[in-house]
Amino acid sequence: MAEKRRWHEIDRLRGMAILMVLLYHSIIVYPVDLHTIRWCSLLHTFLWTVQMPLFFLVSGFCYSMQGGYRVYALKKCKRILVPHIAFSVLDILPRLIPNPLVHEQMDVREALADFLLYGGSDWFLWTLFVIVMIFPALERLLRAGAAGRFLGWLIPAALFLAGPRLPDLFLMNMAGQYLWYFFLGYILRGLAETKKMPAGGRRGIVWASAVCMLLFFGAFSVWVQEGWPARLLELLCVLCSFIFFWRLASCCRGWTDRFLTACGKWSLQMYLLDAYALVFTRTLLVSVLGLRAPVWVILGNFIPDTAMVLVLSRYLLAKSKLLRMLSGIPEAGVR
Repeated sequence: MAEKRRWHEIDRLRGMAILMVLLYHSIIVYPVDLHTIRWCSLLHTFLWTVQMPLFFLVSGFCYSMQGGYRVYALKKCKRILVPHIAFSVLDILPRLIPNPLVHEQMDVREALADFLLYGGSDWFLWTLFVIVMIFPALERLLRAGAAGRFLGWLIPAALFLAGPRLPDLFLMNMAGQYLWYFFLGYILRGLAETKKMPAGGRRGIVWASAVCMLLFFGAFSVWVQEGWPARLLELLCVLCSFIFFWRLASCCRGWTDRFLTACGKWSLQMYLLDAYALVFTRTLLVSVLGLRAPVWVILGNFIPDTAMVLVLSRYLLAKSKLLRMLSGIPEAGVR
């Protein structure tokens, strides 16, 4: 059997995506609300539009099922569902006790209902889990002839356009929206393997993609915020962003390559730890030191948070068998 190709651009792209997530979280609403500042609000909107679709697109690009559905499902439970449950419990506990470090307080009943019915604070993990559990059925459709391929394209496209109208129970609306990006990542993987996706490079396309991305973002942020036109503008923005970041990732060398690859490798664990790092930095910067300047608050959250969660993921979580299990780190040699 031929060895599967390792797509280093995707490793770096995943690293870029998690850095965007950390930057997005750094634009805080508590204990100071930066969203009342126009440029902060626009940056927040842009990051929200791009970051999670990129993550799901990358996840779809990396999708594979080996060993049958039972083996596949067990693997996904270990990698996604267990961290979702473990870190949701850790997130709920401090919200049950009144304290100045947490913005939203809950009682036990409210917290359990939020977790069981609406995914809790780690909505991303639950949404990803739902998608990866149902995607093998969609893949079978795509391999079942012309009618199957038609349905295989129609279902995720229809769910994407209908996303805002789907119920939020069990995050069906989120799963409907992000299934489309996971599906696109799967399709792009096929194009890349058949060499129909253009190779990376430094010239022209990087800047052209950046301009297109900004134009689409500008249209999305000031023109329309709901309905199917917003879905299509979001899609264009994400696709332009993917082209831009894919090209940029292909140009990375040296320490940039090593840093982004490391962030990509530990992206899930960095995501899980970010809330705790953010509570520390925002409390220190705003509540203790009294910092209010938006640029310094954002950078003061983003840079230390990135360093902390990367170091803790690599040198703490990975060193304990229990912590590896709870944070979804696979065993050595298992992907």
